[in-house]
Amino acid sequence: MAGDPGPFRLVFFDISAPPYQDGQQLIIELRKMEALSEVQKDYCFFCKTSPDVETIYIYSVPVGLNVEDLRKAVSGDDDAKRRMQTVLHRFVDAEDIGVDGLLIYQHTEGNVTIYTMDRQVGSPLKAVSKPVKRHLLHSSLDTLLENAAQKLNRPV
Repeated sequence: MAGDPGPFRLVFFDISAPPYQDGQQLIIELRKMEALSEVQKDYCFFCKTSPDVETIYIYSVPVGLNVEDLRKAVSGDDDAKRRMQTVLHRFVDAEDIGVDGLLIYQHTEGNVTIYTMDRQVGSPLKAVSKPVKRHLLHSSLDTLLENAAQKLNRPV
């Protein structure tokens, strides 16, 4: 596609407080799936067969990202947000490649929100949410992640 910057390179981080810390497990399960349920069986943004997501840093988080500063950032603390964006901006992997941004997962009673944090220092956080009874279905998580990733400012 003309102007498409290619696959997403993302960091996923669950900042939920106990007992709602289910994001990491859900994302690991989703990444292992070939496809989703009948509802979305033709397309899965985060499944292992997806060409859209090249790398998701779910096992090792860039040094310097921390849950307390991310919680402060989503609560409106600009200094914490800039610190975390600076970590993302400076991060490169073993192949000297950076990331497009951070997807911050926050599950609270009755709701799951995914905040996007660009690697551009000073850019605003954006959020997508979904009400839940207990936990998010894999198909709902996939949709939320895709909608959140689309909000990231990526170079064209």
